[in-house]
Amino acid sequence: MKAYGSSYIYIPAFSMKPGTDPSLRAYHALTDSASNQTVLFANPDFLKNVGRFWKNRGVHGKRLSTGLFLVSLALGLCEEVTAYGFWPFSVGLDERPVSHHYYDNILPSSRFHAMPEEFLQLWHLHKSGTLRMRVGDCAKEGQPKREK
Repeated sequence: MKAYGSSYIYIPAFSMKPGTDPSLRAYHALTDSASNQTVLFANPDFLKNVGRFWKNRGVHGKRLSTGLFLVSLALGLCEEVTAYGFWPFSVGLDERPVSHHYYDNILPSSRFHAMPEEFLQLWHLHKSGTLRMRVGDCAKEGQPKREK
């Protein structure tokens, strides 16, 4: 965790019952290890209101992705927001397979998340200038993009 410096860890501990115990264990592990990170617990009312907001705008998944919750939070806190990782397709602009999940390469379940709808809504915000969406590779400045 040292690599993350004094960053924030946002945990939706109280949004779903199955997530409460693991979230509290993570919180206690971080505090017991004297880490530099600050744990922030999501307000369940915020999560509910954000879900309602996006549902009224056409995102009809069973629940929003963590990413869309965090972009929503960032839009309320930050002057500039750049979103990366919402590409809902199995192949990227470079025609290479896209890895979609935190620790594996399993596509998000359409049973829970409406990734194409989330992408479309974020793309509308990108086109309006509300946020910047990054699609494709995130090559560092001065480095060439990877070859196909």
